[in-house]
Amino acid sequence: MKKLYITDLDGTLLTSEASVSDRTKNLINSLIDKGVLFSLATARTHATVSEMFSDVKLNVPLVMMNGVIIYDPTENKVVSSADIPRSAAEKVLGVFEKHGKAPMLYYPDGNKINIYFSDLNNNYQQDYINLRNESGIKHFHYSEKLNIMDHLIYIVTLDPREELQEIYEEITKIDGVNCMFYSDNYTGCYFLEVLSSEVNKGTAASIVKDYIGAEKMIAFGDNLNDIPLFEAADEAYAVSNGHERLKAIADGVIGDNNSDAVATFIYEKENNGV
Repeated sequence: MKKLYITDLDGTLLTSEASVSDRTKNLINSLIDKGVLFSLATARTHATVSEMFSDVKLNVPLVMMNGVIIYDPTENKVVSSADIPRSAAEKVLGVFEKHGKAPMLYYPDGNKINIYFSDLNNNYQQDYINLRNESGIKHFHYSEKLNIMDHLIYIVTLDPREELQEIYEEITKIDGVNCMFYSDNYTGCYFLEVLSSEVNKGTAASIVKDYIGAEKMIAFGDNLNDIPLFEAADEAYAVSNGHERLKAIADGVIGDNNSDAVATFIYEKENNGV
C-alpha cells in the first residue's frame, strides 16, 4: 500500500530549539531513499522550511501556512494558494480595528510573499518580523493604514491570549474565513491566524495525498491547528508533549519532540513492515 507520512513541524518534528536534529534528518533521508513518501504540514512558509531542510531530500509537495499554500520542493515553486474572500477580509480587518489592533497581511508574489503591517503592538511581533525579514522570500512593508487588496491569503497577529480572545470569538462568526487561535511553542503568547474557509492542513494534505496517488495518510502533530490534519488522516499520532485535545482524537501517542519520536516511529513502522 502506498502511504503518505505527513508531519507538523514546531513542537512535533522540530526540537524545542526550533531545529531539526541530525538523527531525524538522517532517518528521513534514509526513508526517502527507500521510496517512502514523506511530507510536512506546517504554519511556516516555504521560506523558513527550505532553509531548515536544505540537506533533506524532500520530494513530495508540502503543506505550508496551515494549508494556504502547497509548495513543490523539487521545482522550488508554489503550486497553489487560496485567497481569502475580499468581503470577509474587510470584515476581519474591521474587527481588529475595532479592538485597536493591526494584524499582518500576506500577499503572494510568485514564490515570494509581501507582508504589510501598520503597527507592532508588542515585542513578540517585532521579533516575528526580525526573525523572518532576511529570508529573501518574505518582504515586510510598513503601511500607515492597512487596506485589503486582491489575493490576500493570510492574516496573522500574535499577542497574549487575553488581548486576542474577544477578537478571535468575533472573527469565528464571519463567513468565508477559518480562524485559528493557539499558543506559540516558544514564547507562550498566542497566534491568531485567519485564512480562507476553503482550506486547512487537512484539506491541503488530502490534495497532496491524491496528487501523489497515496492510498493511506499517516499524520503527526502536537497543537490545535493539527486537528483538521488528524481528521483527514487515516491514522494520526500525537507527540507526548502535545495538546490534550489533540491526544484525545489521536490513534496513539508517541514520544516527545526532543527525542526524534516522529522520524523514529516512521522508520520502525517501515522496517517492521506494519
